[in-house]
Amino acid sequence: MTDERMSRRRILRALGAGAAAIPFLPLLEAHAEVGSPRRIVFFFSGNGTIHESWEPKMVSGKLVLSPILKPLEPFKSKISVLDGLDHTVILEKGDRNGHSAGMNTALVGHKSKGVDPANPLVSLGTGISLDQYLGQRIGAETKLRTIECGIQVLPYSLDNSALSYRGPLQPIICENSPYRVFDRLFRGFTEPSAAEDPNETEALEDRQAVLDAVSLNLESVKRRLSQADRLKMDAHLGAVRSLAHSLKTGRGAGASSTCSKPSLGRRLDVWRNDDIPALGRLQMDLLVMALACDLTRIGTVQFGRAGAAHRFNWLGPEFAVDPTLSMFDSAKGFHALAHKEADPASRAKLVKIHTWYAEQLAYLLGKLASVPEGNGTMLDNTIVLWLNELGTGSHTHERVPFVLAGNVGGLFKMGGQHVTYKSQPHNRLLLTLLNAMGVADKTFGDPDYCKAGPLGEVLA
Repeated sequence: MTDERMSRRRILRALGAGAAAIPFLPLLEAHAEVGSPRRIVFFFSGNGTIHESWEPKMVSGKLVLSPILKPLEPFKSKISVLDGLDHTVILEKGDRNGHSAGMNTALVGHKSKGVDPANPLVSLGTGISLDQYLGQRIGAETKLRTIECGIQVLPYSLDNSALSYRGPLQPIICENSPYRVFDRLFRGFTEPSAAEDPNETEALEDRQAVLDAVSLNLESVKRRLSQADRLKMDAHLGAVRSLAHSLKTGRGAGASSTCSKPSLGRRLDVWRNDDIPALGRLQMDLLVMALACDLTRIGTVQFGRAGAAHRFNWLGPEFAVDPTLSMFDSAKGFHALAHKEADPASRAKLVKIHTWYAEQLAYLLGKLASVPEGNGTMLDNTIVLWLNELGTGSHTHERVPFVLAGNVGGLFKMGGQHVTYKSQPHNRLLLTLLNAMGVADKTFGDPDYCKAGPLGEVLA
């Protein structure tokens, strides 16, 4: 413990706040740091991509986006397109069971494990996922350590549906209902009702009383300090007031001035195929407001499971399901098209689908960029990773498409770039994100695939 931190404890004790205030010290110290909170969002779509329509170019040092990535044009200066990263932990260790292995490896970085002797295609992740690990390391300051927002992610298909893992073989299925997401995030913006847990209400009142006492005592002692110490005291006093405000309003200590309780709009059917576009935007709206209110700093937007069979009827009549096909989902919709990617007509449809996902990512980036923060916007303090479980729809794990957007404290290169690697493990990307979020670990996932360290090419 540093002398500075010890002095803060002594000050609180001298003010009479006593041991009751000590648990608030880590929050006060973190809030007093200069700058906005670091945030990270994982944006998932599945079934690989069509590489010749996805891969951009660098022309005279400038990024020229591909047809699929064209919707990201307004944010071109804030993105890095990463090509040539593989799910190497799957490839080298012989586990090529398609969608499941890619899904369970994407944020875990460990080889997946078969869990059904009768079906070798069913596997689960064997480690903690990056989002959950970050939640453990940096998520204690917010109402929720993480939030997982799903758009028609089948809850009964754990091996193909779980992007997040609490630990080995401990999948987390994201919440498909934006109404439940709303309740988890924004409960606390109104006064507690009689129906709420009285013990929870009493605990909030106790914390509020401690913070009120600390605030008054800090004010009373401030006039006896030197000018330098008074400035430090002002920072701590501001932190105390922010914490007190967050208990009263439900907002976090790092909330933006734009923080407000969002509207849910018209009621949507969580499982109606043609409500997918509206469900996706509502989930993204809720997540962005949660970040703006500092209710969480780590979120996921997951469009379907790995191998999703959504039908993109809103993109045109050619996406209607052929009634002569089998009723099994592998024979219809997005999944079926991905398995027929060699067919020119199917390939053209797949380009439209992946372009639509890029439009949804652009919507998310636009929402983040609309929130002013410091000298920029919330996008300037947020990392967004677009990821996939496959490289192509034919179950390959080479050249998995990744797009990085946003920034955190100027750590990433700006200006737009396309970085091509030669069969590098995607664990290095996971490690890069971990370090960018302020966690200085040397490896993430299987350490054998982190020996080359983080991806220096994307760092400023």
